[in-house]
Amino acid sequence: MSLPLGHFDRFGMVVGNLEAAMKAYAQVFGIRQFDLCEIDGRPAALGDFGSLRLELIEGSSGGDVCGEFFDRRGEGMSHALFMPDKDVSIERIAERATALGLGVETGRHRLTIACRHQLGGLALVVQSARPQIQGQRTFQPQALLPCQKLFHVGMVVRDRELAIGGFQRLLGMDEFLRMELHTDQGLRVWIDGKPALHHARTAFGRIGDFACELMEPLGGDGLYQRFLAAHGEGPQHYFPTILSPADFAAVRGGLGRAGLAVRLEGAIDDAMRYYYLDSAPLMGMCIEIIVPERADWWQSLGMSAQDAWRVGLDA
Repeated sequence: MSLPLGHFDRFGMVVGNLEAAMKAYAQVFGIRQFDLCEIDGRPAALGDFGSLRLELIEGSSGGDVCGEFFDRRGEGMSHALFMPDKDVSIERIAERATALGLGVETGRHRLTIACRHQLGGLALVVQSARPQIQGQRTFQPQALLPCQKLFHVGMVVRDRELAIGGFQRLLGMDEFLRMELHTDQGLRVWIDGKPALHHARTAFGRIGDFACELMEPLGGDGLYQRFLAAHGEGPQHYFPTILSPADFAAVRGGLGRAGLAVRLEGAIDDAMRYYYLDSAPLMGMCIEIIVPERADWWQSLGMSAQDAWRVGLDA
């Protein structure tokens, strides 16, 4: 039996400087207000833009899940936060996690589950009520990037099949859409504008509003390979937008001037292009942008409507 987590609420980032992070996320996503709070004794902020909902925690050393991440990574994409169903208590979820051999950290209305090893570097948080709000920080941004929703989060893993088993066991995800990316098989890749050889195995799974991509780097070069070498397993990208070629061309310059230059471009046959942006301006969050080159782009890749749903599309 999987963990009764409830519904996905937001994604969590550990950042080095909370004020700088709020400014950066406001500029990119158009978030106008952050609610200031404290999480596990650390300064934090909650920011929403439609269904793009984020938790930013200012990192500090410590023996807990957040502190371990900060000591190892410094800053980056850390955890997925869920809100439990009304008839499920935090204590019940903690008991289930313990029965599955997972460490747990309990706080006021909040449970952190130490499952990075089982979920490709992702931790889970369950929160039954919002933390006490201590103030607000407001911005008047013009969003650099038009966004629709969080389609999925991408995790770099060492072993795709092992990671799939972890997500099935802990989150109850049923079937995964398995794919292979290979520059010998219809894929072209450019890293910092230069052609590259690339090979990776991927898989997409979803439960409710939480969708994930698991990427196992194999041969050649790529951001997955570089991420694994630098950080080990962990969440690597955040996919919030699908843009037409014209719309992407219109915003690409502004993104670049803000430091969000394209680090990797991929083209799959004549169906679509995807872009990964520099992660430094968003404190370790790498944004993925998909740019379809035809209206039936996902169908032309052989996906069914259920496959597209697992990728994060609501087809």
